Amino acid sequence: MEETSQFSEKRLVVEAIIAAWKNKDIDGVLAQLTDDVEYHFLVGERPLIGKDWVRRFLERFGSDISDTNDWRITRSAEIGNALLLEGVDDYLATDGTRVLYPYMGAFEFRNGLVSHWRDYADGGLIARVKAGEELPAWLGALVA
Repeated sequence: MEETSQFSEKRLVVEAIIAAWKNKDIDGVLAQLTDDVEYHFLVGERPLIGKDWVRRFLERFGSDISDTNDWRITRSAEIGNALLLEGVDDYLATDGTRVLYPYMGAFEFRNGLVSHWRDYADGGLIARVKAGEELPAWLGALVA
């Protein structure tokens, strides 16, 4: 008997992005995106437009991540062509610093691929954690 997933097609696409990213497989990430994808790594910063720009960003961003990468989804919801998710980014930087923070992601789909991707996270918090500050205790429940 074939096992069926509890997740929608949209969630499975994002799960494929996560699996590829955990393996530092940039081509695997890009395979889930439209050629004209618009990606906001942090909402409020200029978006990356197109796979080439996203590739350059992922190469640079990924160069600071060791082999320990536990990006995970804790909740998700869908409406129409959109998937919203809450999750945790948790990785070990190449300098040994653990980078751990909560985030929200919004994904819009066209023809089964991600056409718009927006990450909502606190850039200031991320910078402080990267600088070695501990995550505030009150955020513990969001990253558990």
